[in-house]
Amino acid sequence: MTPFRLAGPTLRTNLHTHTTFSDGKFTLSEVVAAYEALDTDVVAITDHNQWRNHSAASTERLLLLNSNEPSLSHREHVLATGVHHASPVDEGERSSTRTQEVIDWIEENGGFSTLNHPTWTGMSIDRLLELDRYRSIEIYNGGCAGHGSEYALTHWDELLRQGRRVWGLATDDSHYDWDRGLGWVEVFAEKNETSVLEALKEGRFYATMGPEIKHFECDGIRLYIRTEPVMGIAVMSIPGPIEVAHGGLNTVCELEWKISSRAERYVRVEIHRADNKKAWTNPVFLD
Repeated sequence: MTPFRLAGPTLRTNLHTHTTFSDGKFTLSEVVAAYEALDTDVVAITDHNQWRNHSAASTERLLLLNSNEPSLSHREHVLATGVHHASPVDEGERSSTRTQEVIDWIEENGGFSTLNHPTWTGMSIDRLLELDRYRSIEIYNGGCAGHGSEYALTHWDELLRQGRRVWGLATDDSHYDWDRGLGWVEVFAEKNETSVLEALKEGRFYATMGPEIKHFECDGIRLYIRTEPVMGIAVMSIPGPIEVAHGGLNTVCELEWKISSRAERYVRVEIHRADNKKAWTNPVFLD
């Protein structure tokens, strides 16, 4: 494996947000103001089947990314982060038989593709394995809370067990005000679209509902993570948790694990805080 180290400043980034241009309750300017109030650095406006150039609405505080949410039948929705024109399904026939076409279109146009809320969508593991080339899935979608599961960790782990190299996102999928600021990614990048896209594609981010990861590194021999004080830190792999630091009420802030075998093939780290907020690193592939 290639050694890596993630530390230093990050950009608080929400990659799934709606406005009144589709089914959101608030206007673009209201959404921008609300995310500025949350100290967010980057937001992607992802109205359903609508690409609009919102770059002029960026402020000194908040960078708006070009994006879209091509939405197909059976609720198969895809994020097209960083693509600068309309998707092939923004108009006309939107059967889920075209989901792979949409993913391919995103990749061919230099974007970052995400399969959205697979649990809420009812996507089976077989369906996720049938599709290809997507970069990430939403492992936490705050907007699904209350009308379906907001988590898709089982889907993610099964994809990883099957050898898929897929990153995990936390997002708001905000349409209202109650679903804003629930989940986001902290991206290790400079504050411009090119740098953010590059970091997303390389997995240089972590997903969170709030807990902060201060340092994360792996050199193929040793994995080390340092966090804010939390309830527990777990290294996850094919059989589930393989190393755990647990101290009860937010008394844990680091974990070190010496890699003794390549049998796991991949590892990822979960962080749990006493208020039930969680964070997740992307997988580290050991082969």
